[in-house]
Amino acid sequence: MKSFLTYSLILISFFLRGQSTKIQIIDSLSSYPVSFATIHFSNNRGLITDEMGFFELLPGQVEINDSLFVSSIGFERVAVCLKQFNDSIIYAQPKAIILDDVILTNKNYTAEKIISLVKDRLNDNFHLDYSQRRLFIRELYGQNITNVKVDKFKSSITELNLSLLDSILVNMPKKSDYIVETLCYYLSNFEGNNQKINLIKARKTYDKGDDLMKSLTNRLEKALKENVKSDSYFKIRSGIFGSDMTIQGLEEEVDSTDLEALKTFEKKQLEKNKSNKEGFAKYRKSSIAELLSKLFFVDDPEINCIKKPNRYVFSEPKLTTEGNDLIYVIDFTPKRKEDFEGTLYINSEDFAITRLDFKNTKSLFRIKLLGVLYDDYLKSGKMIFSKINEKKYGLSYLQISGGEKFRIDRPIKFIEKNKFVKGRRKQNQISMRLDLSLITNSNYEVRVFESKKLSQNEFDQIEEKNEVLPKYYNEFKTNFWEEF
Repeated sequence: MKSFLTYSLILISFFLRGQSTKIQIIDSLSSYPVSFATIHFSNNRGLITDEMGFFELLPGQVEINDSLFVSSIGFERVAVCLKQFNDSIIYAQPKAIILDDVILTNKNYTAEKIISLVKDRLNDNFHLDYSQRRLFIRELYGQNITNVKVDKFKSSITELNLSLLDSILVNMPKKSDYIVETLCYYLSNFEGNNQKINLIKARKTYDKGDDLMKSLTNRLEKALKENVKSDSYFKIRSGIFGSDMTIQGLEEEVDSTDLEALKTFEKKQLEKNKSNKEGFAKYRKSSIAELLSKLFFVDDPEINCIKKPNRYVFSEPKLTTEGNDLIYVIDFTPKRKEDFEGTLYINSEDFAITRLDFKNTKSLFRIKLLGVLYDDYLKSGKMIFSKINEKKYGLSYLQISGGEKFRIDRPIKFIEKNKFVKGRRKQNQISMRLDLSLITNSNYEVRVFESKKLSQNEFDQIEEKNEVLPKYYNEFKTNFWEEF
């Protein structure tokens, strides 16, 4: 109930910002950030920078006499003694890439020929059968409220008045972040609902708000708890439109001297805890499945430059090196109705895509109707693949960012109803005119630490056993997956 009304009454959120020291890796020549660089410490721990070249250095994470090493494709390796380091920027020197003077003629293909070979060898190069992946997923949700105004407010709950609502609106954070991080074993074969998950551990990081905000939301929760019945539901109306919402989270007070009532309450709590664990695992599983459905080699992919190359224009291939491999670099842009452009990195030996970067060229979905505006205006990301055995490639890193704009300027009415109350079902009513504009952003990261092929029989025999709920942390830490 608390979650429902706080979002309905102007999306009140509580989120956390990390307190650790941020360090950024910068290209010494262009001054651009070095995305997804690998950071290693001399104690064999490591991490990866984000898309803006940042990573977190936590007190106690490393010894004072430890050293830090930065490596990234196309840059010289950097070594830093932490004892002498007191800056927030590390500069990486670009590495000169020297190609052989003579390129074998069978590598001198057109872009169209290369893409054709990539398409023909998808099944040979990429592992599409059942597998078990040990992975880390980070889901970050951000919100920026650019405008909020409420008038014509009426409430049948005396304690829930315009004065309380105004206080909440004044003190609520206009910008906020909410992070969910999960370590798990994920099993699938990219087909339908053939997924299983076994969680290892999880955490949430967000700001619970200052003392004043906590006091205001406690008042809101108390008013709802005292006036709204636990088995009620809300009818939400906006003009001629309406929908139902079941209330969750409000519980009746239990008399500590009533043993029978206590047993019933404890039973309900156990059932609720089990349901929460199952729900958390189910949502993480669906999140991972949704992200993996974006990969370019699945059926009907969103990034379809390989499956439907005739809809794109490809640039002339350029050559670079990645380790000991010669790599084709090809840009793609849509001809007509497709939504994405990007860059392909293709191994010249087996014509496997080792990396794909993409971003949208136009709004993916936009609607403005009856006082409501929704604009899905941003989606970008990258996919990185590496060999998981001598022949097949598998996902090693996936990052997808999104952005949405939302505005509503409409009358809204919340009507509490309860079918267990004799007489009229209608109980309480709250109405207002809401003018709200906000921008939301999301960022998903999947890092695959290990991938193991499974047979159909092995997949069928593995059971889902999920007893994990996320733990709350009041500051961001980067060593969440250190045991991996």
